[in-house]
Amino acid sequence: MSGRMLAEVEVFGPRSCHVQPHADEEWSVSSVSRSVTSVDADPVIEEFTLKGGDEPPSVLQTDELNVDHVFAYEQRHVFQLSRAAGQGCVCERIEAAGCVVQEFSADTESIVVTFLVDDVPTLREIVDDLQSEGETVKLRRLLEDTSAETDRPVVLDRAKLTSRQREVLTRAHEMGYFEHPRDATAGDVADALDISTSTFTEHLAAAQRKLLDDLLDSR
Repeated sequence: MSGRMLAEVEVFGPRSCHVQPHADEEWSVSSVSRSVTSVDADPVIEEFTLKGGDEPPSVLQTDELNVDHVFAYEQRHVFQLSRAAGQGCVCERIEAAGCVVQEFSADTESIVVTFLVDDVPTLREIVDDLQSEGETVKLRRLLEDTSAETDRPVVLDRAKLTSRQREVLTRAHEMGYFEHPRDATAGDVADALDISTSTFTEHLAAAQRKLLDDLLDSR
C-alpha cells in the first residue's frame, strides 16, 4: 500500500480508559474530546457524550467526584472528567505513535477509534502496543488514500478460512455483531450457532487473524 491510510480499530475490555466504563446497556459513548496543558503535572480534562437511552444514564445517578454533567441536548448528555496524564489509555498510545484520534465511540464491551496512519509498519506497531491495553484488538476497517495512484489492490483469500470460520463470520455479520453499538453480543451469536461463547470467540479470532495477515502483508 502507498500513501496514508484511515484505520478503524476496536479494543475490547480496555484497561486504562476512564470514559468507556460510563457506557451502559442503553447509553453508548459517541464522542470524546480532550484538553491537555504543557505541564505534565496538570490533569487531563476530557469531555464525553453519551447518547441512546430513554432513561437518564447511570453516571447521573453516581457520586463520582471527578465527573460533572455539563450539558444535555437531543437525548445526549455531555460529561466532563479530570484525570492524570500518562495513563497508557488507547488514545494516548495512538498519539504516542504520532497519530491523531479522529473519532471515538464506546459501549459496555469495547471502544472503537479511527485515526490516520502513515504506513503499514506503523499500524502494526500500534496494534501490537494496543494488545497490552485490551483483551482483544480488532482492525475493523482500513482505507487507503484514493488520491494516491495504486496498482496493487488488496486481495483477501477466503479459502484460508475453514467452513466453520466462514460460518461464524457470516452469522456474526448478519446479526450485527460488528456494528457499534452492537445489535448482538458474542453470547447471542454463539447461541444462534449452538456453540459456547468461548468457542465463538476462538473461531472469530482465528478467522480475523488469517484475513489480517493478507491485509497487512499487502504492499
